[in-house]
Amino acid sequence: MILKYKIRQEAEKGAISPFIVGAEEIILTSVTLEGIVEGDLVSLNIDISWLKPMCDLGELEIFLRKDTPNGPVLYWTLETCFAKANTRERYSLTGEDGMRNFYLTVRSSEEKAILTGYALEGSVSSPA
Repeated sequence: MILKYKIRQEAEKGAISPFIVGAEEIILTSVTLEGIVEGDLVSLNIDISWLKPMCDLGELEIFLRKDTPNGPVLYWTLETCFAKANTRERYSLTGEDGMRNFYLTVRSSEEKAILTGYALEGSVSSPA
């Protein structure tokens, strides 16, 4: 595979005021990947720094969506932490013509997660 390009959107830890993630899904960031053609490899890297409220176990649902902020879910996970966590995930898929927008969203159904930083990196590679 030959890397065509990559793009990263982020709010680094310390660059934002920590905030509680609520029960409603919120958009953290998105990446737009231009020029994806049939057979390209699309890789999406998630990096989220977060901690829990006092005296409780933290829970954070993480979603990768395509096309629109409430579009189809490509990837989902439920993470937990006892004090603080840095969640890193990678999701790869085979590209399709017209594919371009990807969204990183989160929610914490019982408001048991405090976000301190996040990033979404997308890359497109073509077959050799």
